[in-house]
Amino acid sequence: MVKNYFKSIRLLNLALLSFIFWGLMLNLYNSGLEFKIDHFLLFLSITATTASGYLINNYYDIKSDELNNKFIQGLSTKYFIGSYFIHFLISYFFIFISNLSGGWLMVITLVHILLYLYSLKLQHFPLIGNAFVCALCAVVILIPHSFSNETYNFKNLNIISNLLVVYAIFCFLITLKREIIKDMEDIEGDRIIGSNTLPVVMGLRMTKLFAAIVVLIEIIFLVLCFIQTPTTMNCILFFMTQLVVILIFCYQLYFSENQQNFKSISNLLKIQFLLAGVWLYIP
Repeated sequence: MVKNYFKSIRLLNLALLSFIFWGLMLNLYNSGLEFKIDHFLLFLSITATTASGYLINNYYDIKSDELNNKFIQGLSTKYFIGSYFIHFLISYFFIFISNLSGGWLMVITLVHILLYLYSLKLQHFPLIGNAFVCALCAVVILIPHSFSNETYNFKNLNIISNLLVVYAIFCFLITLKREIIKDMEDIEGDRIIGSNTLPVVMGLRMTKLFAAIVVLIEIIFLVLCFIQTPTTMNCILFFMTQLVVILIFCYQLYFSENQQNFKSISNLLKIQFLLAGVWLYIP
């Protein structure tokens, strides 16, 4: 039961998000930000909110998950909806016991509403659901920035001086790739239940072309970041590892045709997230 629970809340995804979140926080602490328990309580609230989003998504996706061989055996709709409300309440609990402003209560409420709308309707529209998930991921990445007194700078792509903004854009692009790949992986089940995802509407070939365009944008973005970032061994290591993963992604995408192939690519993108997170912990 514990193993199935971890699957239902996508423990690995939560771990990757946590890894990057605290890597960004560590950089802020090194820059002079003082650690406060409220930072940790907000993180716990965000984690519970994200987990609740996965659970409500499981609730509405039971039929498609069964068709795509992704159904978690032993868990029912009653389990998913019950677990969802528990995590829903936990997310508010951590906000209430903190000294955070009421604005964060509104943010968590808004995210809960959006996650519910995504599971109910938005995920079934081409690109709209994908872009929505990517935007939420970028927002989570930008949250540590709210603890600093610095203003957002979208003109400077120096990964050292403008770390959080660069990472938010970068994670948006990686997440967009992964969401597209996941839709390609689930195309058969989505087609049967009438979900109008990008692969269902455009077909696998055109969806691959769209994914290639996203990769091209990602490469251009990384090149711009590299040009504007001081040339240090640490930064070169970051850009080189990301480029290698992107090239492997392109190779696998070109030859991928079935669900297992797309699942492998999805796991590769998790590795890309992990490598991006590791860099944050290197002095």
